[in-house]
Amino acid sequence: MTVLFVHGIGAGKETFEEVVPLVPGSQALDMPGWGDEPWGGPASFPALADWLAGKIDAAGGEAVIFGHSFGGMLALETALTHPGKVKAFVACATSPAFGGRDPSFAEQFLAARLKPLDEGMTMPELARRSSEQMAGSGVSPERMERFAASMGRLDETVYRDVVRCLTTFNRRDDLEKVSQPVLCLAADADETAPAKTMEKMAAKLPKGEFQVLPGGHLLPVQSPEATAEAVNAFLAKL
Repeated sequence: MTVLFVHGIGAGKETFEEVVPLVPGSQALDMPGWGDEPWGGPASFPALADWLAGKIDAAGGEAVIFGHSFGGMLALETALTHPGKVKAFVACATSPAFGGRDPSFAEQFLAARLKPLDEGMTMPELARRSSEQMAGSGVSPERMERFAASMGRLDETVYRDVVRCLTTFNRRDDLEKVSQPVLCLAADADETAPAKTMEKMAAKLPKGEFQVLPGGHLLPVQSPEATAEAVNAFLAKL
């Protein structure tokens, strides 16, 4: 069984460097603009879902997707738009829609995320600050350093565009249409994608299940062994 890991707006495939060796048949992907994966221009969820579908085709035509944060949104989008290619997916530390129903939240979010760059902060500096905010207190210094270094290599243009793309996501009202088994994997101290939000998401999915692990938003980085254990248990049911 092929398992493809898709990261969020932070580090690239390095997010999963300690998880992938523990999950048989798995590989981690860099999204467009990260690592050696070419940047194809303005990001949108439909376009990224097509890109991921292409990766699934290259891996054999069907796969289980593990999506973290933004990657979890992309996994949901791909499951809805390319249902025959996604056997099941793990939605880790994510949500079915960006923010609430008030559009002003997106404007405030963009201002907060992009203002430091507008004021001259470099991507490596922003990466370090953002990583610390996302991780909380539970990630080891060594893991934090690797995550921040990977994020710091991201081109500023890509970061700005993908952050804007993030604010467009809304599949809140489409969860009942998801036909695949889904594991909603949450972290109990995650303030970015709260466990209670993920529990509600799982309840609306026809084949959804919910699991919460100790940790923060960067769960695959903080607790790779526990993350892999949850994934392998989910795969065993398929």
